[in-house]
Amino acid sequence: ARHHRIGSNAEAERRTPRLAMANPSAREALRWTKHPDHTQAETLEDTPVADADSQAQTAEKTENAASMFEILYRLRKVIILMWISVLQFGVVHPSIVYISTSFFAGEGHDCEVTPDSIACKRGATELAFWRGILQGVSQSVAWLFALTLGSYSDKVGRRPLFRMKTVLSFVPIFLLALHQFCHVSLWGYLISSVIYHAFDTNGVLLAIMSDVVHEPHLRATAFALFLISFVVGAICVMALGLVSADVAVIIALATSVLKIAYVELAFPETATLAAPSEVAKNFSFMGTAKQAAKVFMRNTFIMRMAFILVISGFTAAGLHTMTTPIMTGYLAVGKDQGIAIAFTSGASALAGLCLTRPLSRLLGEVSTLRICLAASVLYPLLLSQCTTLWHVMALNATLTGPIALQFPIMSAIKSNLVGDDEQGLVQGTLAAVRVVAVAAANIFFGWFFRVSTENGSAPRSALLLPLALVAMLSACGLIVVCGLPSTPPPPPAPAQSAEPSERVKELEMGHRTPDTTPESSKADLS
Repeated sequence: ARHHRIGSNAEAERRTPRLAMANPSAREALRWTKHPDHTQAETLEDTPVADADSQAQTAEKTENAASMFEILYRLRKVIILMWISVLQFGVVHPSIVYISTSFFAGEGHDCEVTPDSIACKRGATELAFWRGILQGVSQSVAWLFALTLGSYSDKVGRRPLFRMKTVLSFVPIFLLALHQFCHVSLWGYLISSVIYHAFDTNGVLLAIMSDVVHEPHLRATAFALFLISFVVGAICVMALGLVSADVAVIIALATSVLKIAYVELAFPETATLAAPSEVAKNFSFMGTAKQAAKVFMRNTFIMRMAFILVISGFTAAGLHTMTTPIMTGYLAVGKDQGIAIAFTSGASALAGLCLTRPLSRLLGEVSTLRICLAASVLYPLLLSQCTTLWHVMALNATLTGPIALQFPIMSAIKSNLVGDDEQGLVQGTLAAVRVVAVAAANIFFGWFFRVSTENGSAPRSALLLPLALVAMLSACGLIVVCGLPSTPPPPPAPAQSAEPSERVKELEMGHRTPDTTPESSKADLS
């Protein structure tokens, strides 16, 4: 807290001359003030107001750029881990779609060559059905991990959980390689993916970002920069999607090994750790649930944000479940065309995320979120009317950016509603709530799409009903957002002031130092 006050005072001192130049009354007061050395008679009267305003704007832009580079430097190790993960799974993602569709279409069918054949249409619908069931099972378990791991990481640290997640990420890639090269059944890959996704660490990731960027007014920018880095990495990996499936699997295997080595050797700890005895004594599932319920009952704003998060997760998961069979079965999108669509979506998302900070400062975070959810209502309705490739590309280029913008905005809002000592608890709880919604959406929309399209044999007009349902649910979230006040309530005052975490300082400085905090002090802090 003292660190933040010092930074705020320095910020005020830097801004004072610029604010004085922009304020007419302040200019009038400064007009009669001579230079501090009492030898120079030059006053503000000699400086044109336009030049002063221009200098103020230039200084403001320079300061904003400096803060963005500082945030990127703080997040550098998290971004590197994210880029490795993008390469690990992104390089095989275009091939997995057609490998899985061909598997469900039956032996002898290559759905990368003939995606619009009857067998491949049925294979795409079967893939959507089984993907919904498997992801639903995965998310049904993942919410327990998301609820407990966020709070548990406050006590044992973030790094051990990421080590476990990294090891689990190797297993699906290895089993996919066995299917591709040794003709082992694809069910091994599908089931191992369920286990990997069940170990949900999204709440821990958000807690790490809150550890590193501890200034509330910078968190929206931090989340946006992280997503921008993700989109940039995904766009760069798209070119590798054109390689053959065999080469893609080999690259993914090598990247999996690199990821394990990076987490073991270079990934830091960011949490302030409690004593081991305190972890064993204080941690319990019911205790975590009670603490989370107490936080959510603190005010209606938090409760309504949780509802919006549930609706957002439910509709996004349902749309994702149906998009793959729509593209492959009804629009006959090939591998190269799918990469073109992904590139267009990535460019739109990148442009939208770059507007996070200016829109948040101009309109406010809540008003910006309203625009994002309005785009989420329009997208499925317009997608149901797309008949050609360029229709989809134009739609994605227009609306993917506003839709992607909602994620850093929502992350910043929910992060700023609570104190630093509750970040892991709240991020993990909200991740658990979202995971439950995603699990229900995967199962429901996988079944509903199969019934609505009569197992892929119905005409294209059958797509309107499931997509209209997604739009209607998104509209419910938009109505709730429109009822929110423009300014979120402030977080509760901390029980005591504390210096920034030593682990945060380690991440910012790029090295690690031994923990010399007395055990009694750790217990008191816990």
